[in-house]
Amino acid sequence: MEDEQTQTPQEDQSEDELDDDSENLPFPNARVVKIIKSNLVKEHQLKKEVKEGANILLGDILKDIAKRMDDIEYHTLSIEHFNLAARKYREIEYNQKRLLRIKKLLEKQRAELDEVISEIELEYGIGLPTENTSRT
Repeated sequence: MEDEQTQTPQEDQSEDELDDDSENLPFPNARVVKIIKSNLVKEHQLKKEVKEGANILLGDILKDIAKRMDDIEYHTLSIEHFNLAARKYREIEYNQKRLLRIKKLLEKQRAELDEVISEIELEYGIGLPTENTSRT
């Protein structure tokens, strides 16, 4: 509550300007900026292009979700229909974590293979071609 009361006139003016500029945008720009800033840990100043870009992206995402829901045959759409349409956006973080796990697993397997190759070379004195060896 104190933060709202301690705003300077310049901050109030900038929020008014955001609302004026947001007439061509899908959502009120001040609300989008408030959401972004509430999720930033460090103090950052956002350029106008960032604010508008985030607003447009959110509008595009909502348009995509609406188009996906429009493909549903039911007349009345429920939260289940919304969740189904929004599924790909909700799974982005899960897929990123999954890809990171796969990458770590592959790196571990690569290290194990390198170790086996080294053991074979030492045991049998065979110089197997490596990645760095040029093939001519």
